[in-house]
Amino acid sequence: MSDITHYEVACIQARARAVSLDASQRDDDIRTNLSRMFELIDYVTAFGNSDVRLVVFPEYAINARWEKLSLQQWIDIASPIPGPYTELISAKARQRGIHIAANMMEVHPDFPGRFFNTSFLVSPQGEILIKHWKNNNNAWVFPYTTPSDIYSEFVERFGREALFPVARTEIGNIGLLTCGELGFPENARCTMMNGAEILLHLSSEPNNMSHGDVRNWESLRTARAYENKCFLAMANIGMYEGATRGLHGSHGDSAIHNFDGSILNKINGPGEATIKGPIDLEGLRRVRARPFHPVTMRAAMYAREYETYPGWPLDGFADKPISSIEETRALFNSIVAERRARGIDTPPRNA
Repeated sequence: MSDITHYEVACIQARARAVSLDASQRDDDIRTNLSRMFELIDYVTAFGNSDVRLVVFPEYAINARWEKLSLQQWIDIASPIPGPYTELISAKARQRGIHIAANMMEVHPDFPGRFFNTSFLVSPQGEILIKHWKNNNNAWVFPYTTPSDIYSEFVERFGREALFPVARTEIGNIGLLTCGELGFPENARCTMMNGAEILLHLSSEPNNMSHGDVRNWESLRTARAYENKCFLAMANIGMYEGATRGLHGSHGDSAIHNFDGSILNKINGPGEATIKGPIDLEGLRRVRARPFHPVTMRAAMYAREYETYPGWPLDGFADKPISSIEETRALFNSIVAERRARGIDTPPRNA
């Protein structure tokens, strides 16, 4: 396999239709989402002037809704990976000779009664190279299971490398981040530590955040790219169809960052749109051979501090699936109470 060190990555800020709770309509909705995604792939790879080898889609672009649902409703919406819909993505990857990163709500035969938020990377040969099960449920919105919730069984079945997977391809070493994982630097850091040169951020960032929140997400991407010396390409939802948050419930702003954190290309605002940006692996690899701070990271020292920190527990939902967001909210509040009891946090006077 000969390396391709200079090419383009494309981020597709796609519109996404909320899939129906009616089983007879759901398949049509998912296929409509995929059909539009494939049209946009054709656009960014067409006209003979494209050097796109890698395409990134948003979180929730294929089979999701944006409202409170029962666990069984989420399971009904979710699909296996691989499955009938990833077969369509694989066919498109083969047709265009590109890598495609996408995201789906997933059900897995080894874990009945659960669903996962899963990003994955498909090769130009149509093979699913890696699956990344989202590590950080924000505890407040969707009751999907994360690897930490079933840590022992997950690692036994898939190995620790499946927590922060990296695909080693002819266009570089590629890792995946999903939406809010960006706010936990450990996700990008551990993926870089496993060899990633390119971080793909599949995101679904709403417009109802404060202006500071929106601005800070861009700052976080700058930091993740710079501190890990990785390219970072983010695709956000462009428009929502049939969602309670409105057509322009996303702030958009999909962007491609250089490994120094600078922005190579960006979509300004919401709406359906596409961007492309250059990947220069030779430049990245030269920089990584010079002094940069991940090499001087005191990992063993930091690990000792993490071991005693009261964070989200491993195997916290190993015995039974998360049944509702009320369960994760209760766990969240118990951890807040423990932090206060240990003197880490001081409660507000009027709490």
